[in-house]
Amino acid sequence: MNPAARREISRRQAYYALFVLWLVNVLANIDRFSVGIVLQKIKTDLQLTDTQLGLFSGAAFVVSYVAFGIPVARWLDRGIRRNILAWAVAVWSLMTLATGAAANFVQLAIARAGLGAGEAACAPGAMSLIGDYFSRGWRTQAVGIFHSALPAAGIVGSPLIGIITDHYGWRAALITFGVLGIALALIIRFTIHEPDRGAMREDDAPAPAGPSHALPDALRVMYRNRAYRYLLIAHGLYGIASFAFVAWYPVILVRSYGMTYTEVGIFIGTVLGVAMLIASLASGYVCAAVTRRTGNERWLVILPAAFCLISVPAMAVTCLDVSKAVAMAGGVVVLFFAVARTPPTLSLAIDILPSSMHGLTTLVYMIITTMVGSAFGPLIVGAVSDAVAGSMGEATALRHALLMTAPAFGLAGALLGFLPARFMPGKSAAPALATSLG
Repeated sequence: MNPAARREISRRQAYYALFVLWLVNVLANIDRFSVGIVLQKIKTDLQLTDTQLGLFSGAAFVVSYVAFGIPVARWLDRGIRRNILAWAVAVWSLMTLATGAAANFVQLAIARAGLGAGEAACAPGAMSLIGDYFSRGWRTQAVGIFHSALPAAGIVGSPLIGIITDHYGWRAALITFGVLGIALALIIRFTIHEPDRGAMREDDAPAPAGPSHALPDALRVMYRNRAYRYLLIAHGLYGIASFAFVAWYPVILVRSYGMTYTEVGIFIGTVLGVAMLIASLASGYVCAAVTRRTGNERWLVILPAAFCLISVPAMAVTCLDVSKAVAMAGGVVVLFFAVARTPPTLSLAIDILPSSMHGLTTLVYMIITTMVGSAFGPLIVGAVSDAVAGSMGEATALRHALLMTAPAFGLAGALLGFLPARFMPGKSAAPALATSLG
């Protein structure tokens, strides 16, 4: 077989793998966030408090994700990532089925914890594979495509969940996607090609894989990289705001504006979904194009921080006693820019550290910027809402609680988001970037 043929096969493998990994991420986001659409229904059926809903939807998932995440990430950095990812999809799909069968808060929490354990392999495994399928110059775009699974999950999943919930109940909605996940696990196992670690396409300069680090050494390397460290702090704070908003925004639409679950699902899946899909794809391409044109990788820090800053006023407006049209428009602005920040920051996170740590690098990024926010954001809002519900009523109390939480954390994260640029070179520094930022 001539080199050109080998190159063509490699290109097909890379983009087919990206497509399957995109499907994995779609499923993960549906399974993770679908409960947000049906939280009010679960509360009514199982007679739960808002605090319990916050614990179930956030903390139960995150504690398990973190507990299993580090050993799974280290396994991914050493084992066959395709096989590990297939098992992980099967596990969290079974846990989605268990969530649909739960009869009380304890069973819900256990199933949600199992979901977190399975999904701990999703982003680290996928990003590690993407890092070996795509060169540095194209990685931000590939990450943007991968991350577009979040809005795609809303476009596909939210309307289906809303319709199924209104016609057959929330249990049937969760069980449906659990079954689909089992099928996807088999596709991953038997059709995905496992690339060599540190593999590069023929037209790329060789990339150093870096040494194989023991866990304490790997964590030390991450901490000493100041750009990576401050990136985590800034987007971790913003994550508390964004995930509090994501968890409770659908509930506000139901409580304050009387929207049905079908209406909420269709709105999230069409208007919000399309806006977030455009944000993810455009962010990946625009940020990479600006960086290439200027030769300055600081734009991968500056642009996402600006996106976060733009979203904060919209968070505040959406939580006020405004018309339904204004609340819906505010949600579009918030989620558009919240999604746009991720492709460049996640791509940068794996670029500035050795490729032998891609799994662990991605896991730590996800824990700090996503899981911490998922755990504490919804819980804080739920606890404040319960505390003031007696005097304000459920609808007003929830808007008040979200107003006290999301804009404050969002502003702090956005302002700190510019800080990592101080520790990055003014011009793109080829492979030595991973060690020069320490």
